[in-house]
Amino acid sequence: MQNLLTYKQQRVLDVLRAHIQKWQEPPTLEQLRQKLGFASLRTVTQYLDILERKGYIVRRKNTWRNIELRNADGGWGTVSIPVVANVGCDDLSVFAQEQRDEFIEVDKQIVEEAGEIVAVRAVGDSMLDAGIHSGDYILVQFTNDVKNGDRVAAIVGDMVTVKRFEKKDGMVILYPENKDPKYKPIILKDNFKITGKVLCVIPANTYDPLEIIPLGESEYSD
Repeated sequence: MQNLLTYKQQRVLDVLRAHIQKWQEPPTLEQLRQKLGFASLRTVTQYLDILERKGYIVRRKNTWRNIELRNADGGWGTVSIPVVANVGCDDLSVFAQEQRDEFIEVDKQIVEEAGEIVAVRAVGDSMLDAGIHSGDYILVQFTNDVKNGDRVAAIVGDMVTVKRFEKKDGMVILYPENKDPKYKPIILKDNFKITGKVLCVIPANTYDPLEIIPLGESEYSD
C-alpha cells in the first residue's frame, strides 16, 4: 500500500492517468500545466516530485515524455478510496462527516475480494490495544455479516464508532480495546446499525500532507 494523497495530489494523478489512457503516451510538462491551469511549469514539477516520492510515478532521465505510471504496463494495480468520515473510538460524540479531500490508493485485489470499502479516520484511543491510534486510517468493508470478535463500524443514532463486536443473550456489546478502565463497553439493543467490518488499519504517520505551492498560484480547472 502506497502513501496517502491529498485531494490536489490526487487530481494531478487523475489527469496523468486520463491523458495516458486516452493518448497512450504521457503528457509533456506544458500539456500538464495547461490541463491543470497552473501559472508555471515549476508547480507541475513540484507535484510530480511528490507523486514520485510517494511511489505513484517514475520519471526517466534524458527523455521528453518521461513520466511513467507505476504498474502501468500491467494495468492499474491500485484504486483510489476516498476518506469519507471520522469515527469515534473513545465514545459516541463524533458525528460522521463527509470528507473527500484525501484519498488512499489500495491494491485492487482488496476491493475485488472485499466488495465495497471505504476509508475512515479514527478519533480517540479506546482501540489502542488493537493497534488503532487516534488519527489512523481504517479500511472498512460495507457489510452487516459480522461475527463475535470482529472489529466493526457501527452507527448509533446519528454517530459512528469502531469497536469489537459481540452478540450475547439478544444484546449487542461493543467493546473498547484499551486496558484503561475509563473506557467502557457499549451495550445496545435497538437504535443501532452495523455498517461494516474493519479490514485493516493504516497508521497516520504514513500520511504526508506536505504540498509545495508557490504563492499566487490559482486553483487548476477540471
